[in-house]
Amino acid sequence: MDHTTSGLLKKRDELMGEMLAVRARQGELHNDLEAIDRVLDALGYEGDLDGRQARQCRLIIFARNELRQFLLRELRKGDALSSRDLAERICCEEGKDIADQRMVIEVTRRVSKSIGLLRKRGVVVGSKDHMHRYMWSLLKTPE
Repeated sequence: MDHTTSGLLKKRDELMGEMLAVRARQGELHNDLEAIDRVLDALGYEGDLDGRQARQCRLIIFARNELRQFLLRELRKGDALSSRDLAERICCEEGKDIADQRMVIEVTRRVSKSIGLLRKRGVVVGSKDHMHRYMWSLLKTPE
């Protein structure tokens, strides 16, 4: 029984590693398609391309105060979260692939800026965890 369990755990680890590699490759391909689309646009190409949505699917647009409201709602749940954790939650809620590192980094920057503004207003407070990342939590209920 132990031999079977260890074999299954080993196979599971192999499959997880392979899955992560495929996701990373998918992100690379997505970025390549986006770059080609930009060059075609710059060259003035106006034809219809199959699956041309490579450019639009990365974009996440927030309405006025939508990002701030999302952050406050997530922090009200009580868990201290890093800016990256919050960005990944946003991407998941928007149905985006968190394996797309450029998109997650872009959203993380926007989250960090918004969190910084909330911190200046005295709404959130940050503390470093054991990995020296800032973990954000609610300081008080905003007016």
